[in-house]
Amino acid sequence: MKIYDSHTHINSDPLFQDWQWYLQIFIDTWWIGLVNSWASEEYNLRGIEITKSVQKLKTHDVWYKNVIVKSTIGYHPDCCNNGQITEENLQQKMIELEKLYDMNKEYIVAIGECGIDTYYPGTDSSLPLQKKLFILQCDLAKKLHLPLMLHIRKDFETAFEILQNYTDLIIYVHCRGFGPEEVKMLQVASSKLWRRLFIGFCGNVTYKNAQLLRDSLAILPLDHLLLETDAPWLSPQVVRWTTNTPANVKHIYEFVADFLSIEKNVLADQIEKNFRHLYSI
Repeated sequence: MKIYDSHTHINSDPLFQDWQWYLQIFIDTWWIGLVNSWASEEYNLRGIEITKSVQKLKTHDVWYKNVIVKSTIGYHPDCCNNGQITEENLQQKMIELEKLYDMNKEYIVAIGECGIDTYYPGTDSSLPLQKKLFILQCDLAKKLHLPLMLHIRKDFETAFEILQNYTDLIIYVHCRGFGPEEVKMLQVASSKLWRRLFIGFCGNVTYKNAQLLRDSLAILPLDHLLLETDAPWLSPQVVRWTTNTPANVKHIYEFVADFLSIEKNVLADQIEKNFRHLYSI
């Protein structure tokens, strides 16, 4: 059975120093593919570095022969709060992001994670800049014919309004965090506007207080579904309060298969199709 982590962060501070060890654990359990995502300059470069290193390992290490490791590049909305993105440097940062893609096309499979996030106190003030940044990344994904990986927290309405201005996109809503009504809105918009819609579920779908997430999972067609760890965050319930790693995606597969009352092999086969379709692999 092949298992994929559709969105993870072994390029993040808690995991990057030992990224090859975490990847080896992932491979040793016969899991086959993962995509590193982040949204800052340093982590974009780390993701590409990991992908390049794995490509080299494929040439002489049999364990890596069939492993898929790719990266996304983009700017998280938090970059508008921590000073990485400002009104003054916004255009230049987007030029640099496109150049980064041009120099590393074979390693990059999507733009993002990007979107809108006004969850934390004080972040409302950055909303005008967040919207500008998000629009420019939507534009870039369309220009480069790449999927758009979304991070939307709290302010779904603002993000959805922006997305309705775009057609012919492949959209991946990572770490889905809203209810069935929003899922239905996305599905309707996708049928009219976008090439394809995927929605990813993380370890938090296993939490006792996450019934809203499970309600969303229950109505999502399997050909729209992806599973991810979002490691090092959101460890599944069975390993909660530990640092999450890509290998833990197996717990999410097991939980979702049980919740949907389908065979794990059937679920895994569909996730593989969705993963490869999303990332053109």
